[in-house]
Amino acid sequence: MSTSAFDQGKLAYKANLPMSACEYPRGSKNRTEWMAGWTQLRRNDEGKIHPEPQAGMMTDLVRSTTRAPTHPRQG
Repeated sequence: MSTSAFDQGKLAYKANLPMSACEYPRGSKNRTEWMAGWTQLRRNDEGKIHPEPQAGMMTDLVRSTTRAPTHPRQG
């Protein structure tokens, strides 16, 4: 059973290979599919590293920037 170019790209990413490891010729359909597989896993990993904030997570930041100061200004 052969592995699709898309799956090969995913396997390459999992093996920590760079995009430049793709051996398909530039402009070919297989190269495009290989890159798509590699890129899909990279985006998935980026989502794990920088997940979207949970609902309400930024509320404290908004509150802290809109409150009046609790200490008198020096000046």
